Amino acid sequence: MSSDKATQLPFSAHTLFTSSTDARITRLSKVLSTSSGVDATLTLVGYGLFLVSSQITALEKLELKALLHPGGSKHGASSIARLAELGASTKTLAGMCSDYRTFTRLWGLLGVYAMAKRNYVAPEHDTVLRAVSYGQTLSLGAYYVYENGYYLAGKGVLRGWTPEKIKRWAKTSLKMFLAYVVLEFVRLGRARQLREARKVKAVDEKDRVAIEREESVWWRGLAMNGAYLPLSVHWASDNPVLSDGVVGALMSAVGLIKFRAAWASAA
Repeated sequence: MSSDKATQLPFSAHTLFTSSTDARITRLSKVLSTSSGVDATLTLVGYGLFLVSSQITALEKLELKALLHPGGSKHGASSIARLAELGASTKTLAGMCSDYRTFTRLWGLLGVYAMAKRNYVAPEHDTVLRAVSYGQTLSLGAYYVYENGYYLAGKGVLRGWTPEKIKRWAKTSLKMFLAYVVLEFVRLGRARQLREARKVKAVDEKDRVAIEREESVWWRGLAMNGAYLPLSVHWASDNPVLSDGVVGALMSAVGLIKFRAAWASAA
């Protein structure tokens, strides 16, 4: 069949491969070809499913209350059963996304090594930023050590760990992540101060464009850190206060911010 005839068909390979859908699929493929893109996508999808699961659980409770009321029908019982199955499926898939992301963080210490090398080879000129960078390197390194330890112990790779020790290491890892997040707020604050000082001295268009780009990245970092702070406090606390719905919503926001950045870089 000639290419002219192929383009006249209501649906053809030519139509697909020259469509906006093809452009989106190609771009998504680029996103998923990088580790950061995969992490961003799974964060958005996994916690989006976790949020959906929490809402299904809430609906299930409402249905159960209605069923226990006088006049409850068999239809209500079957509805509860379907909701329970749907909730279990979405929560399981969300757990798979989370488990994969945790597994890929087993080699996160390589990134910490790169941070430590950068601190040594090209340290920050500003004293505050340099101190924050050292602190974040240490806190992130400790986070990965503790997380890798309790994850591998939970999977049975590291033997002889008691449930209490696994829980203790999990909490310690999350406290280290909380320290990293707090230091990130310090870094963002200091970076803003330095940028405002540079704005006054900016004389040409090139400097102004560079500052605008920095501001865009800064606001993205602030939004993501703003979502991480209550989450990290919640996870590190012995008495968590956030509901599954709030956790799902905040982490979905983090995933969306990450995914939009990955999507933009794949253009």
